[in-house]
Amino acid sequence: MSKRLPLEPIVKKVGNFYETVHVAAKRARHLYTVDPYTFGKDSEGREHKKTVIALLEILEGKVCPKREG
Repeated sequence: MSKRLPLEPIVKKVGNFYETVHVAAKRARHLYTVDPYTFGKDSEGREHKKTVIALLEILEGKVCPKREG
């Protein structure tokens, strides 16, 4: 059902580990508020937990941290 993701490429994409956790948690909470009773589906149609979906979205570039500047 759920798979383990290597965090190194995700952390490199975001910048640091703390911000990666923050962005993934915020996105996973949003996914749970939209539909708390089902698993999420990745781009290939496989079901995963919402936290894994959030990490996959960061890795694919669909979700990114808000940059101030």
